[in-house]
Amino acid sequence: MADCCRPVALTARAPVSKTGCWGFESLLACHFIQYGVRLVLAKTKYFLEEVKVELGKVTWPTRKETVATTWVVVVIIFLISLYLGACDVILAKLMRFILG
Repeated sequence: MADCCRPVALTARAPVSKTGCWGFESLLACHFIQYGVRLVLAKTKYFLEEVKVELGKVTWPTRKETVATTWVVVVIIFLISLYLGACDVILAKLMRFILG
């Protein structure tokens, strides 16, 4: 089990700079990098394919629904801002009255 993860060649030789870690089955350190990149690319491709499938299942709102809900949000924000503004003015006058 420990032999599968050795960072050097099975012959206990370090990789030669001329080879650049290519073309030798015994250079495990280089194979981990090569297969790791392939694995990451395969997983990324699979993920993006699944995203495409899931986005196809989404029921997107119509333009009319989007505009209607946007107006609801704008009106609610306006009402809340009026309420908070009124609370601020009332509390400020109350503090001025108390602190004199």
